[in-house]
Amino acid sequence: MVDTASPARPPDREALGFFASLVFTAMAAVRDVYFAGVFQEVSPLLVGVVAFSLCWIVFLPIALVRSPASVGRLLRRPRELVGVNATTALAWIAFFYALRTTEPLLVQVLFSGIGPLTIVCLDGHDRSRGERVGHWGLMATMALAAAVVLAGLSGGPPQPLGFALLGVVLALFAGFSISVSTMLSRRLNDAGIDPTALVALRFLGATLMAAALTLPAGQHLAAVAARETILGVAGASLLLMVVPIYVNQVGIALASPLTVRVALAVGPVLIFVLQLVEGRLSSSPYSLTCAVLYGVVAITAAVLRRRAFSTIILPSEDRGRRASRHPAG
Repeated sequence: MVDTASPARPPDREALGFFASLVFTAMAAVRDVYFAGVFQEVSPLLVGVVAFSLCWIVFLPIALVRSPASVGRLLRRPRELVGVNATTALAWIAFFYALRTTEPLLVQVLFSGIGPLTIVCLDGHDRSRGERVGHWGLMATMALAAAVVLAGLSGGPPQPLGFALLGVVLALFAGFSISVSTMLSRRLNDAGIDPTALVALRFLGATLMAAALTLPAGQHLAAVAARETILGVAGASLLLMVVPIYVNQVGIALASPLTVRVALAVGPVLIFVLQLVEGRLSSSPYSLTCAVLYGVVAITAAVLRRRAFSTIILPSEDRGRRASRHPAG
């Protein structure tokens, strides 16, 4: 997301927002590690159908009660709604398959690292020197993560080069798509559409796409997994996808963008710890290096972005105050 001006927030709200963002980061880390293991046995498309369906099944009734006008306004903007649905679907399905092929820690580094660069390129706004340094750092971190995957130095099992390259491409594509989806969602939010209404309707396309993709592969849901597996996936999806969406919204609403980004930056390190606890993957010092480096670079880039924004805003505010003290004439 692009940082926007935010007024000074009370310390208690900022602390609560930081805590919510940390909870979201922890839940997202558990989600990545858990589903990466599940995808070795169960089709990501099956998980997608269940998880995406739960998102709109849970949030649509809430949106209809809480903000029916926003739901109506969103339905009257079919082009934007289709765009958000398409990019959300592509992002999550690509992300799921990346988790199936690549170590979750490195998937998260690539997925999260490409986001700020995508938004900067699409927005086309001028960057300060500090911002450029931060973005170069993100690119270097992603290049290192990709090299670790392609060289077979990650914690994942050995795999052919083409398969490893596919995992890298999927992770980057997922990060690019979710960034575009975020930008489209922000425009709809700015147009007065409540975030709950948007969450309620943005996963419909993902559900349809995941279900449609099962057909050419012959993956009929009844034959893919036993009822117990589907129930387990449904429970995990409710806890690790639906709940984090709400927690993330709380964090964004209460804390400043810098605070949220600091909390999110520790995600890859948490994933590394959870991978050790799970025991399915081996411990890779190269992957850990990528996780730590990403955390440092992401926090530094967020701080530099905040300083650059303050440099732009504060002088204009000072000029306004001086003008009010010494009016013309």
